Amino acid sequence: MSLSQSLGFLGTGFVALAYISADPSLGQRTLLGWDQHERFALRCIASMLFLIHAATIRDVVFVVVQIVNLTAIVAIVLCVKKYERQMCLTHLQETHRKQALKV
Repeated sequence: MSLSQSLGFLGTGFVALAYISADPSLGQRTLLGWDQHERFALRCIASMLFLIHAATIRDVVFVVVQIVNLTAIVAIVLCVKKYERQMCLTHLQETHRKQALKV
């Protein structure tokens, strides 16, 4: 197995770990105690590993997909940072309804 293939498989493992470790019932934290920033960082590393493999095997489609994926991850992380501690109107109303039911 080549180094490129090893990096591709390592990236696959990272993606699986990032998704498997997430459990929405735990709120912001995951089964491994990671927050969303750490999961996105792991997905970013995985995408970089995939991109290296794709470039090594000269698969243009796969390279483009990984560039789009990395761009999306960065955009999501930037939006999460920008809107941290803010709620959209839908979730704000839901929170108020839940608090009203508790009273």
